[in-house]
Amino acid sequence: MKLKLLFILFFIAAYSFAQPSATQIDNKGTGLNVIEIQSNEFTIAPNPAKNKLNIKLQNTSEDLKLEVFDVLGKRIYKGLITKLESSIDVSNWKSGVYLVRISDDTETQTKRFIKQ
Repeated sequence: MKLKLLFILFFIAAYSFAQPSATQIDNKGTGLNVIEIQSNEFTIAPNPAKNKLNIKLQNTSEDLKLEVFDVLGKRIYKGLITKLESSIDVSNWKSGVYLVRISDDTETQTKRFIKQ
């Protein structure tokens, strides 16, 4: 049962990575204009981590919601990101795989991280 849940969570995480960035198409006037919407991409490091997980945003104009889930889907951390670089103390967390989700009113991104 746990293996099945783990597979489902990895499938969901892999699917979220495969999604293309949103685009807006405007066909008014004489031509076709395609405007790419900048997403709030983020990186996590180190991965795997022992004590501290660093989160770095490429850009942001507003506070973003940060949530971390274990492989069973239980939320173990909730907070706000208010600057381009933030850190979370993970030293007391159990070893394993976690999903880090950052979201705003219009977009959600999820990345996987491993706690050693």
